[in-house]
Amino acid sequence: FFYDHFTPEDICGMFTPGHFLSILLFFGTLGLALWLSRQMDKATAHKVHILVAIGVTVMEALKIFLRVYKGQGPDDWMPLYFCSLFLFAVWLALAKPRPLQTTGYAFMTMGGIAASVFFIFYPTTSLNMYPIWHPASIHSFVYHWIMYYLGLLVLWKGLYVPRAAHATHYGVFIFSVCFAAYFFNEWLGCNCMFLHSAFGLPFLEDILRANHAVYILMVSLAQGVALYWFSFGIYCLI
Repeated sequence: FFYDHFTPEDICGMFTPGHFLSILLFFGTLGLALWLSRQMDKATAHKVHILVAIGVTVMEALKIFLRVYKGQGPDDWMPLYFCSLFLFAVWLALAKPRPLQTTGYAFMTMGGIAASVFFIFYPTTSLNMYPIWHPASIHSFVYHWIMYYLGLLVLWKGLYVPRAAHATHYGVFIFSVCFAAYFFNEWLGCNCMFLHSAFGLPFLEDILRANHAVYILMVSLAQGVALYWFSFGIYCLI
């Protein structure tokens, strides 16, 4: 159950029946959860936020402990990837200082929702390496489902209203993490924030081979600027 080295026949893979089934389950259960949340008021939504913060932190701590215990490298447990930042944002949003709170909410809604959608359709970090029933796959899908649900809940129940000015809070947060990730990558040889490797995206692989500095700048801007404005634009349209 905790074995990690599978043959290509065992791995679920992407755009396979197992992957399509996971997409249906993801959005089907999400729709059901939102329908069950229709009578939820703002105070209850805030309590759900607190429970989620505790839950995802415990989930991630167990995952890190297990992978370190098994001797896996930093790439397998270091919480410095884009989606991992939800772990920090969910607590920042509960902080009393308004700038920290805004930063947390901005990531949860303008970054987390989009990242969850991208993951479910392109799960390279789970289904491309494991069977669909493997704990790593289940953890990834539950984690990203929670990201999506809580992000929508926060917007729907009015816990946070995005503003154009909040792009600064979001950007400072992302670029600070990218700065730290660059040094971790150089020190440990990992791929935090995807700054060292494009992880299978061909057009980014071409840029990386041509000029690593340009690749780092593009990936940082995509995560720290473009994603916020893309999500904010959709939010305004809706």
